[in-house]
Amino acid sequence: MAAKESDFQSEGVFKEIQNVLNKDGANIVKKIKGTYLFKVKNKAGQQAAWHVNVKDNEGSVTFGEKKADCTISMADADLVGMMSGKLNAQKAFMQGKLKIAGNMALAMKLKELQPPAPPKSKL
Repeated sequence: MAAKESDFQSEGVFKEIQNVLNKDGANIVKKIKGTYLFKVKNKAGQQAAWHVNVKDNEGSVTFGEKKADCTISMADADLVGMMSGKLNAQKAFMQGKLKIAGNMALAMKLKELQPPAPPKSKL
């Protein structure tokens, strides 16, 4: 049985990336100029892929595997942690939680796709 988007916590991450692209896609495309394939594995052992195009037009996110400039492979929970800022990408890479194939320079630009962090309160 094929995995569905809803089988993965990271489904929300890709919806948020699409929201970021909807708001400022043209500018982000100018900064990144590439495509990503995120290969994600959930706790049940199911695998899925999301293709994030930040090369053309306003950018787009699609569920499914397509050829990409940079392929990122991670566990579902780790991807959620990294894109929410709770997991440091460099540490994840060093610990083997994050695998990158293809254009490494594009991997360094991933932060452009992260939603802005909420402001920290000054207490």
